[in-house]
Amino acid sequence: MSFWKRFERRRTRTLAAAWHTRIGRGLTDAERRRFELWINRPDNAREFRAQRAVLDGASELYGPHRAAVLNSIAQTQPASPWFASGSVWASGVAAAAVILTLAVAWSALRSEGYLSRTYQTATGQIRNVVLPDGSVVGLNTQTELEWVGSPRNRRVRLIRGEAYFEVVHDPSRPFRILLAHSQVQVLGTRFDVYQMADGDVRVSVISGTVGIEGMEYGSGSPAAWSRRLTSNQQIEYSPEGLVAYVHSVAAPKVIRWRQGMLETQGEPLSALVSDLSRYTTERIVIADPRAAAEKVGGAFSIRNVNDTLDRLSRIAPVTVTHEDGEVVLGYRPDPAGPRSATR
Repeated sequence: MSFWKRFERRRTRTLAAAWHTRIGRGLTDAERRRFELWINRPDNAREFRAQRAVLDGASELYGPHRAAVLNSIAQTQPASPWFASGSVWASGVAAAAVILTLAVAWSALRSEGYLSRTYQTATGQIRNVVLPDGSVVGLNTQTELEWVGSPRNRRVRLIRGEAYFEVVHDPSRPFRILLAHSQVQVLGTRFDVYQMADGDVRVSVISGTVGIEGMEYGSGSPAAWSRRLTSNQQIEYSPEGLVAYVHSVAAPKVIRWRQGMLETQGEPLSALVSDLSRYTTERIVIADPRAAAEKVGGAFSIRNVNDTLDRLSRIAPVTVTHEDGEVVLGYRPDPAGPRSATR
């Protein structure tokens, strides 16, 4: 191999590792567009998949194996200050990880497609993951997502919970999200999908266009109904395939959970409590229907649910009592009427 080919390969590997690091921290709109242009080159896409498989595999090692990887990474840090600065140093990480996990990484890459991979979050946990095709997914609390795709067929299965997608644009390979009784298909866009515990689904489009197909409950029909959504539109539907409605929505507010916040606009307290319950292991009970019907609005933190409930007791006519591992919300008449919350 010529010097220039070796140089180009090292450069591609360096950029792939740098993009992996940058994506883990979150991409701006401008960076996402640059990444899409970069990964559209087959050589870049192959190297990114290789780096992702190795780096993610190394990060999930435990015990002495993890210690060995980290020790080797430290020893392979380049002496040059330029390479040692910023995210470019990740290329040294990738090189060490390649050596130490070569058998696992390349056995996966030799296969015709990708291995199935599952991503999960615990109660109160929020994390970003990078799929094998380079698309970025933010997982909300209590979420389980499975990659079931291949290089030619980009597919994930949202088993439960809520996920925010930034899909790499590729007209030749539509990206599909499979749900219990429907599927969402896109080419490249940003959107949020929430599959609730009762099977209802809510899809919110931040930018781009999303197509949704539903199947009649228990019939196996591939397309009992379909809808097409564009930026700042939202749809809600049930497992039975009955489309509730399509409406306009301030989509960026839907994904405020990525910043640790929930936003409401004069919604019943029962709706806010239902959302808050996803972020705590404590059971929240509304003991008085008058409290459940109280309208609240504003931005609320999901990082500390107890603090948020205490705050609610100060801005709304409700009481908060902790009893035997439960949080009980009661009603306290307020002559001034309901008030809205502010951040």
